[in-house]
Amino acid sequence: MKKRLGELALTAASLIACFLFIEFVVCRTVLVPDDLLENVTINQVVRYKPGTRATFRHPDGTSSTVVANAQGWNSLVASYEKAKREGVQRIAIVGDSYVHGAFVDRGEHFAARLNTFLAERGAKTEVYRFGMDGAPLSQYLHMLRREVLSYKPDIVVIPLIHNDFDESYRFLKTRYASSFMKLERVEGTDEVREIPPTPFEPGIADILRRSAAFRFIYYETGLYLRLKDMVSRYFWGGEELFDPAFVSSAVDVRKIRDHDANRFFARHALGEIQKLSRTHGFKLLFVMDGVREAVYAMEPRAQWEVSKLNEIAGSLADELGLDFVDLQAAFASDYGRNGERFEFAHDWHWNARGNLVVAEVIERELVTRGWVDVPAGETAPAAGYSCGQGKAGGYRACQRAAAPTSATVR
Repeated sequence: MKKRLGELALTAASLIACFLFIEFVVCRTVLVPDDLLENVTINQVVRYKPGTRATFRHPDGTSSTVVANAQGWNSLVASYEKAKREGVQRIAIVGDSYVHGAFVDRGEHFAARLNTFLAERGAKTEVYRFGMDGAPLSQYLHMLRREVLSYKPDIVVIPLIHNDFDESYRFLKTRYASSFMKLERVEGTDEVREIPPTPFEPGIADILRRSAAFRFIYYETGLYLRLKDMVSRYFWGGEELFDPAFVSSAVDVRKIRDHDANRFFARHALGEIQKLSRTHGFKLLFVMDGVREAVYAMEPRAQWEVSKLNEIAGSLADELGLDFVDLQAAFASDYGRNGERFEFAHDWHWNARGNLVVAEVIERELVTRGWVDVPAGETAPAAGYSCGQGKAGGYRACQRAAAPTSATVR
């Protein structure tokens, strides 16, 4: 019996030693995973732990750095000040992981480039970005109310992504999805009920994520994708299914096909954001991602299911009188000239090129609409492009070629 216990103790000690070696040697020097970026809820808004710095290591050998500022947002601005500087216009960008921008360094993100481009025109601006991985359109509304408005922005820019629509009313079972505000229809009516988010509380998943070995095995090897169905069903109690065959523009098209619901809930969110704009006096611009598969295929985007979401957003912008830009034409124009894709080979988020084009589009829109103060004689390129190589290979030196269609710019 003593011999058996001794063998078990030796085995346990060996396993522990092996784990500690993998955790503190192998996964800190050789097989290094992404750093941990923790979440917290402050003022009823989930965000990143203020003061956190994390490096993300990508399959192509590159890396990017995230620095959560004093308020918990990834930004070059170390601390967002409530007081505004005289003569400086404040631009707030509100969104999800595209605004958070973990896959590009902060200086390559479209928010930073926008501020640089406007400064080059002589405009005095500061850009605050509020981005949270996984946040849908409904959460943008909540973030505006609880966080962004306190900074008294002059302009608010909201990028719309294709998963913003269904995830505003579908209840996902993930690590912090319940910390997002959701929308539901009041039964038997056309009224919308807003379901407040619950404060984020770390759980067992967060304990596991503190282990470098776990992060490498689960995330870096792609195991999380292969186990996505099982983890959703048996760990979170959800019903999320994952099948790459149904993924388009990084969304599962099986989940977005209720376009009546997509339109109904998007109309509520957009309408409420518009009310905030009117009440608090800020300019409001929506910018929607294009159907990039159609750009690369050089085919009409109507062949892709996700394009219906672009049409919903555009038609709602018309109905409500919102300023709206669809990025389809800008992406198609740039790709036709340069042949460079706008996302990573390993991820659908905008890469440095995509962020550059988005920054240029927003810059053009803000200047041509007269929303930012630029010195006399400074003009922005008009929509509809015939372009050579502008700054950084973009289209800032473009000349007008043809007027955009109403489906592109409103």
